[in-house]
Amino acid sequence: MLAPSYSEALEFAIDRSYDINLDMLRSRKLHLDTYNDYLVGTYPPLKAMGELNAEKLLGEITSSIDLYFHIPFCNQYCTFCHFAKEINPRSGRVERYLAALDKEMRWSDAALAGRSIETAFFGGGTPSILTNPQLKALFDMINQRFDLSKSEVSFELHPTLGKQVDAVDRISTLLKNGVNRFVLGVQSLDQNILRILNRGHGVDEVRQLVELLNKLGVQNLSLDLIYGLPQQTLRSWYDSLIGLLDMGVEKFNIFPLLFKSTDPVARHLSKGRYQFAGAKERIIMHFMAEHILTRLGYRHGPIFYWTKKSQPHSVQQRRKYDSWNDNNLIPFGVGGFGYMSQCQFYNEADLDRYLDRVESGGKPVWKGVVLTQDDLMRRTVMLALRSSGVPLSRFEREFGVSMEQYFRREIKKLTEAGLISISEGVLTLTTAGIINSGAVSLQFFSNEVLERVARTDSRILDKRTDLIEKHDYSPAARYGATAEMQAIFGQGR
Repeated sequence: MLAPSYSEALEFAIDRSYDINLDMLRSRKLHLDTYNDYLVGTYPPLKAMGELNAEKLLGEITSSIDLYFHIPFCNQYCTFCHFAKEINPRSGRVERYLAALDKEMRWSDAALAGRSIETAFFGGGTPSILTNPQLKALFDMINQRFDLSKSEVSFELHPTLGKQVDAVDRISTLLKNGVNRFVLGVQSLDQNILRILNRGHGVDEVRQLVELLNKLGVQNLSLDLIYGLPQQTLRSWYDSLIGLLDMGVEKFNIFPLLFKSTDPVARHLSKGRYQFAGAKERIIMHFMAEHILTRLGYRHGPIFYWTKKSQPHSVQQRRKYDSWNDNNLIPFGVGGFGYMSQCQFYNEADLDRYLDRVESGGKPVWKGVVLTQDDLMRRTVMLALRSSGVPLSRFEREFGVSMEQYFRREIKKLTEAGLISISEGVLTLTTAGIINSGAVSLQFFSNEVLERVARTDSRILDKRTDLIEKHDYSPAARYGATAEMQAIFGQGR
């Protein structure tokens, strides 16, 4: 089946955009504007966390677990990225970091022994920056501890890998060590946008790497795309998506651009340096992608993920959103965040502090919190809504209370605004809710957590450089009024 033409996709998307009543949502404080919008990464968020005794993490580990390994090294600084990273590490830095990862894993060896590993994810940074010997060393230390033979093992790639002389060797090493899912960060196929983002690659590198992966027999590949990028037009958004479809890509991770004051792209927005899509245009881009992909037989879910394959988009996403509190995410590496023994926590986000903590023999926990029953219920709703929804009967079995009663105020407000609905006993996001999912999640934050977030936020002296500000993945305590936001984002260059 042929993809819809640009004019057809645009007409469809414009028609659908009228279903989103932005004025009404803004009046009810249920639409977060471009500066303020953000997805919930953890609950409670970093700004609501405090000191946590690392030993608490080992108390009630679930029988099946997920692993995350953070590789914080890159060749360039992408203007939109706020994850822990170091650019062009000096000699010996990578080897020292890998040795620290090995030592960090030792801390929990006994507690994790015998656990079933459902998924393992290698993120960054740029994991594919590692040389072939470094990749072999990394997997040697992992395979000594964990059996990944029955796990979904995901590995993030940068398009420039394809032009490395040993690209085949590196990919072969990954395949031999159980990697069975690759995630390729593309973001756009517009050369000018890639230059502004400082991505360090062009369109040719994307095509070259996709072809190489296909040649090597890789059958599970997801590509990242972002809409709302600087200088991105509705036409260039359409062309990027169609260009990747023409390469035969069958899985996509499609996200709106999210701003943090610690990122260069946020200052570009505040200073008017480039053209950025407004709220209406971002909605139209969302519906253009939905129309094109649906027409071509792709399935939607979780909310920012699309797949043409018969199996789910990924086990990782199903575990993240739909397993509720039944799985533990164990992070290894700087800046990793996890959920263990009913504790939400972050590892040290400063690389030197991380190395010092680990080399001294400790678990590098930076901030954390033990979740209450109320926290667990709210966390469940926020995450499950991003995927297949919240079955009301399962919620009541799990927590011993009626969800409709416990969250009656939130459900009433969001239902009246057309952001959620209940059908056949399952609470789900509507189309408008998907587009405003950050605002929906914010409604389920407790007053106590919001107060803790506000106290932490009030102590941040410089939002452009603060580590907590940089790593708090949450819409709570964002920037407020336009003048305040522009003052924050506009400082410095």
